[in-house]
Formats: sequence, structure tokens, C-alpha cells
Amino acid sequence: MDSITTPPLEGTMDTGPGAAAAPNGRRTSALLRDFIDGQTGERVSVGALRDALGDRGFGVLLLIFALPNLVPFSVPMLSAVLGLPLVILAAQLTYGRHEPWLPDWITSRSFAREGFAAVANRALPSLERIERLLRPRLTWLLTWRGERLVGAIVLLLALILTLPIPFANLIPALGIAIFGLAIVEKDGLAVVAGLFVALASVIVASTVVFGLVKAALLVIATFLA
Repeated sequence: MDSITTPPLEGTMDTGPGAAAAPNGRRTSALLRDFIDGQTGERVSVGALRDALGDRGFGVLLLIFALPNLVPFSVPMLSAVLGLPLVILAAQLTYGRHEPWLPDWITSRSFAREGFAAVANRALPSLERIERLLRPRLTWLLTWRGERLVGAIVLLLALILTLPIPFANLIPALGIAIFGLAIVEKDGLAVVAGLFVALASVIVASTVVFGLVKAALLVIATFLA
């Protein structure tokens, strides 16, 4: 007997080699579009965003909370509101927790719906293109122990992201987003790509911090001379 396949909703069809890997049959980009379309209030809470994503685990949450730092579109307080959850989620992933958890004082924080929609709509086309390239491979890199190592790296990137380092947010946010997609799609090759981005992030952040410290010491030496 031939199986009956329900056609995907318009605008959410997945194509390419990674289509079958989408969690629960739906891409993260499709979930995000549905969430934006369903919001009618002026503000959106972190809890509402988490609930809309459903039981998607750490990967989707890491990706969503990293996205605002990847778009050249400034929204007041958006990065600050979505930055702290990255540290909390990464710590839980490092510890080996199987399901993500956020405290009430995080989920109750909110941001402007219009600003979030503008950021998401700017990022979605690129996200959809990347999703088509991903598929399950090198899955041994994403076993329980592998995800704990990924969590430790993401925690380092999240801490770098929270530092007030000029022009240093993009690279760690990109690394976190890649790791998030790797977890969602069970793509070990994406983990490898994320490792290279993480290394670049550490090098850039270290260079900037070293430069700032050196400049500060020169100013102090000049002042005391």
C-alpha cells in the first residue's frame, strides 16, 4: 500500500539534501516565521518565544538567541535581553542536561515585537539557505559527550559575547548559531565548522582585549610620568 504524504504548508517546504533532517519535520526558519506572524502585541517575552519553539531542545534556542547579533540592524536592548539566556543554556548543555530550562526572571523579560521581527526577517533568507546544506553526518561528534564539549565551547563564546568588546560580537554569535544548527540537524560537519569559527572568535577577542589593556597601560604610564 502506498503511503499518503501530506504536502508541506506553503512557504515552509524544505528542499535539498538536509530536508529530512528537520526536527519533527519542520525547519527552525519555518517555526520562526510562524512565531512572527502570530504575534499581535507590541512586546514579546522570552517565555513566549521559548514556548512557540516547542520541544526543540538546546539547538534551536541557541540559534534563536544568537540571531540578533548576526544582523546589522540595531534594536535597543534586544541583544542584552537575548544574551544572558545563551550563557545559561550553554552551562546546562555543558553539564549534560537533556532538556533546556530558563528561570522565570529570564522568561518574563521582553523586547519590542517590531524590532525582533525586523531582525528575524533580515536573517531568515540566509538561515533558509544554510538549512538546505545541513544533514545528519559525523553524528558521533554529537553524542551526549560530544554535545557536552560543544556546550563548553558555546559557553566560552557566550561569555565573549557578553563582554563589552568593540566589534567582537559577530564572530562568537556566528559560532553559537552554527553549533545550534549542528545540534538541530545532527550535522557533525557543522560542528567542525563551528570549531574554526570559535577559534577565530577567541583570537579576535584576545587580540582586542590585549590591545585595550596595552592602550590603558600606556595612558596610565603617560599620566604618571
